[in-house]
Amino acid sequence: MTTSPPPAPPAKPAKTIVIGLDAATWLLMRPLLDSGDLPNLARLMAEGTHATLRSSIQPSSEQAWPTMTTGVNCGGHGLYGYMRRRPGSYAHDYVNARFLRAPQIWDRLGDSGRPVIVANVPMTYPPHPVNGVLITGFMAPGTHSEFTYPAGLHDELRSEIGEYVINVDIERGALDRQEANLADLVAQFRYMTEQRTAAVEYLARTRPWDFLMVVYVSLDRLGHKFWRYTDPSHPLYTREGAARWGSVLSDTYRQLDGQVGRLLKLAGQDDTVLVVSDHGFGPLTHAVYLNRWLEQQGYLAFQSPDQRALGDRLRSFATSSLRKAVQRLQSPLVTEAKQWVFQQFPALRGQLHSAMAYANVDWSRTQAYAVGTMGNFYINLQGREPQGIVPPGAPYEALRDRLMADLRTLCDPESGAPIFEGVWRREELYHGPYLDEAPDVIGLLDPHYHGAVVDWRSAGNAIVERMGEELLFLADLSGQHTMDGIFIARGPGIKRGVGVETQQIADVAATVLYRMGEPVPDHLDGRVMTDILESDWLADQPVRFTEESRPSDQTPANDTGYSDREAELIEERLGGLGYL
Repeated sequence: MTTSPPPAPPAKPAKTIVIGLDAATWLLMRPLLDSGDLPNLARLMAEGTHATLRSSIQPSSEQAWPTMTTGVNCGGHGLYGYMRRRPGSYAHDYVNARFLRAPQIWDRLGDSGRPVIVANVPMTYPPHPVNGVLITGFMAPGTHSEFTYPAGLHDELRSEIGEYVINVDIERGALDRQEANLADLVAQFRYMTEQRTAAVEYLARTRPWDFLMVVYVSLDRLGHKFWRYTDPSHPLYTREGAARWGSVLSDTYRQLDGQVGRLLKLAGQDDTVLVVSDHGFGPLTHAVYLNRWLEQQGYLAFQSPDQRALGDRLRSFATSSLRKAVQRLQSPLVTEAKQWVFQQFPALRGQLHSAMAYANVDWSRTQAYAVGTMGNFYINLQGREPQGIVPPGAPYEALRDRLMADLRTLCDPESGAPIFEGVWRREELYHGPYLDEAPDVIGLLDPHYHGAVVDWRSAGNAIVERMGEELLFLADLSGQHTMDGIFIARGPGIKRGVGVETQQIADVAATVLYRMGEPVPDHLDGRVMTDILESDWLADQPVRFTEESRPSDQTPANDTGYSDREAELIEERLGGLGYL
């Protein structure tokens, strides 16, 4: 709704810096703040305000960062996971910015003539024109691709600061048994972090800008691998490992605090500084075999022995070879197994995960199936899935009701605790033009549990398994995303030295627009965080709204734009992080 009359914006709107610390959590930050190890973040909190930032559902980068930067829910921007179901098929494509269908903060600011610098925000590849410069982030295949706007910026950065790093890939397998590899991994992340700050400093010196956003991902990547060393209660914790690697995550926080200090030098007294994370982080202790559970409950059926020619060839060779590769710590075997699969089935390039998960499914007897690792369930619907058997209307709704009720009864056999923190129909969580692309049922897993749709075990039908020696999935993961991230804000009119109630991740976009003197589109799902503002400031500068129609349904690109080899790289990257 438009206010009348709208007050004039400030004569000279201040700049805004948004610093993203992917996966930052108060759980680890609080002790470091109390011990004085994070002086720059502590200073921001003393000079401003802070809160818990509640993530999107699901709390994963490909949904959370776009929700933050667009200000709309997943039904408004169209991303529901790292994999998007290919229309008319059971195959999946890996998503990127081609499938994001809502304008982001910097797009709106650019339309108002405000110059921007955007560096390494996930889900910005492939790059698109902005009023300034854009370095794409996670889901960019690598520096061999054209990953910047304008084109050629990579060459300029290499000349000025040295080689730029988009992302450090985490290899699959039990790398904790190879100390040299782990030490090299940590060193690569430290280098990447330093280079990212150097690039932003260089761009801020050489380009005009009113808005600057940069995201650091080392806490997320290293958290997946190293959480076990920080938590004595973790099933994979050992004293020897903790003695060697227990400081990695705290050292990463200290390094990032130093980067925050460098970036603060770019901000003036009248500028706004926000520090945000897309989600929190915590221990991962169990695997949950979602499709195996669906089979046991009668929702999913696997093919009979005489139907399994293709599936058995895939599973028997690839599974055994990949298991051996991990157990022997010989990654060439992984490559050998994958190449064999691709030679036998060329159409599976970049789709090995889908093939391994669904090759043996009997769709003629399957009512529902799980996709991804975070509790997304689809109904095998007539007219939508190529072999759908569930009629739309009342049968569809009845099946959803029964599935949701059963999911709520799924509990840990040892503790009796529910596996899911919540279960919803898609329309209970999302709305907008892309609601029809959402999973039919969404379950938010307790973060101690990792959903698995591919069963790598050599034997056994248990649904919930505690992590240990058994290979539960293709990476030695021990940390997992949680819903509660961090939020820190400093600037004129922002409360000082106090915390406020929990804020929502979709509120960041509206808050940035307001702080920069821009009107807030009235259809955004996020609101301006008025809780963080002094009452006098808010009275003098009330929120201005502008009427804007919610974007209509836009058909996404027909393909991802990845080459076969790039699709393989993306699959390896996501698999190494446990996202497949």
